[in-house]
Amino acid sequence: MSRSSTPCIAPKDRLPVRLGRDRRGAALIEFALLLPCLLSLVMGVLCYGQYIWLAHGVQAAANNAARAIVAGMTPAERVTLARAAVASEMANVPGLQASQVAVVVEEGGARATVKLRVDARALTLLSSGMVPLPEPIVERRAVVALSSL
Repeated sequence: MSRSSTPCIAPKDRLPVRLGRDRRGAALIEFALLLPCLLSLVMGVLCYGQYIWLAHGVQAAANNAARAIVAGMTPAERVTLARAAVASEMANVPGLQASQVAVVVEEGGARATVKLRVDARALTLLSSGMVPLPEPIVERRAVVALSSL
């Protein structure tokens, strides 16, 4: 028999050595091992980014509401102005309903405090549960001096 007509089959004792040196598929296995860590990191950045963005937006709404109540003459008028300012600010937050925002105006002496409380559980990324997040209730306040006439 000639050498060219027989198929080339590796001896059984050399098979583990050849598999040990074979690098095909190594990148796929490494990717499969690192994918959960990468996804957790990306979701953490997105979820915390949305939370910080919401907290900043709530503080800005409280500040704007506090500036708006200065124009009010009576406590009822100040509450109405504060609610209107907060509704205007929070309309820019997608997925946030008016029922999730609580506005409280407290007056004491020559100062008024606007307190906002937002329930962030219904927002998409914050309710994913993929990463642990801070308290889903965001509370912020702003204080303004009322002018006495």
